[in-house]
Amino acid sequence: MELRDDSYVRRKLLLTVIITTLAVFIGFKFLLPMFFPFVVAYFLAWVVRPITEFLNRRFKLPRIIGGSISLLLLISILGTLLFFLINKLVKQAILFAKNIPIYLNIIADKLDVICDNCDELFGLVNGTARGFVDDNLIIMVDRVKNNIMPGLTEHTLSFTVKFVGAIGIMLIIFISAALIVKDLPYMRSTIEKSKFYHDFHKITEKLADTGIAYLRSQLIIMVIVAFLCVLGLTIIRNEYALLIGLGIAIMDALPILGSGMVFIPWSIIMLINGNIYAAAILITTYLICQVVREVLEPKLIGKSIGTKPLFTLIAMYVGLQLFSFAGFALGPIGLVIIVTTVKVVREKIEGNALDKADLSYTDD
Repeated sequence: MELRDDSYVRRKLLLTVIITTLAVFIGFKFLLPMFFPFVVAYFLAWVVRPITEFLNRRFKLPRIIGGSISLLLLISILGTLLFFLINKLVKQAILFAKNIPIYLNIIADKLDVICDNCDELFGLVNGTARGFVDDNLIIMVDRVKNNIMPGLTEHTLSFTVKFVGAIGIMLIIFISAALIVKDLPYMRSTIEKSKFYHDFHKITEKLADTGIAYLRSQLIIMVIVAFLCVLGLTIIRNEYALLIGLGIAIMDALPILGSGMVFIPWSIIMLINGNIYAAAILITTYLICQVVREVLEPKLIGKSIGTKPLFTLIAMYVGLQLFSFAGFALGPIGLVIIVTTVKVVREKIEGNALDKADLSYTDD
């Protein structure tokens, strides 16, 4: 009898895994793109809910007015921070664009030296290596002119349309968030009356905790890496410390790419140029970033998701394969949904088994 019960539990859990996996895939692939603005709106409503409740309780403000004020306050704070950050980044980007001719001249001089050394090393006629490089550069420039530039021109109009559409979506998110804040008590009471509320609440509560913990963990690691990169570049007095530092931090968050793709070649170049101090700072910054990620990622992300770091990495890879860049976050979140649902179903089965055992003992 016990073996039959174990077989039944395994079959039910396997069926739960299959159904939940299919539901997660269909939801992320087809439903999430359609309902994403409203998911963001609900998240914003959840963030400003305490302030809205305070304004409603203390000043008797209607929830929709209090929610709108709270949302405007949140958007203003985030907008101000983003404005100063983007302003600094744009200034550094403009400075970099102005200095491009200087950098091209430096690269050309270095290229001449490298090509001359190659000619001497391989016993070629002087100028052979440089001629080969120039021919390939001309081919590359022609490809850019013929393929990439027309494509950029054609996509300018579509980009403008998408930008206008994005403004409309942001307006929809704001209005939806205000309406959700207004109707949140009613929505909650309606959901609580459902017979599926107990099981659904267990899953959503766990998902809310793990999902927020995962995003918080990724953000913490990215902020620390960005700070270390900006600090290291500031020490060597790089003019684009913020711009390059943030870019390296974003690359470092990706499983395939990493900060080493920038720091290692850059350190080698500095070493070849004789700038041992800059090379040492760059390679030290890279090593510290690697140590921080290796130490914090398994503890923060693996612990928050409730799975082994290996499974988390597998989920990231599968997510990237199925959903492109967004899969980097959707993969682990999908894993959390599957694991949490299976745990809830297992607890329910075990609870039902205990209830049956108690009933049979009482009848005896």
